[in-house]
Amino acid sequence: MKDCLIIGPGTVMMYKDVYPLLKNKILTVTERSVDFYEDTHQEGNWFTTLIRSVDMRRRQLTKTYNPDDYPRYDNAPEIIECTNKSKIPADYQDKIGVPITFFYYYPELDYEILELRTDLKLNGKDKFARLIIRRKQL
Repeated sequence: MKDCLIIGPGTVMMYKDVYPLLKNKILTVTERSVDFYEDTHQEGNWFTTLIRSVDMRRRQLTKTYNPDDYPRYDNAPEIIECTNKSKIPADYQDKIGVPITFFYYYPELDYEILELRTDLKLNGKDKFARLIIRRKQL
């Protein structure tokens, strides 16, 4: 793949042609957003092959797993829900559902992406797309 720099909406992360590039760390998404058009203020992200990570420091996870803090999906009880990167339990070894914005931090964390799920329900309500991750097995 040639080097590229693309600006696009965050939902691009779920596209069938883009998701594998992000999963395999060929393409990186930065945490920066940009206005596409001055008058509409549509936000977007930078997707690039030019840098592998915006911040190469290891991001330390500090939460510990407590079953009361992490609900399980109605239709996938083997997966816990985690609403953002800062809430990922550092001591949990099984499957975790995280928002697609996890791609912002993926290059710096010792996790593997198992799959992209768009069918998860929590307390009877549909959840937006979730990446299913697991700590890398050493």
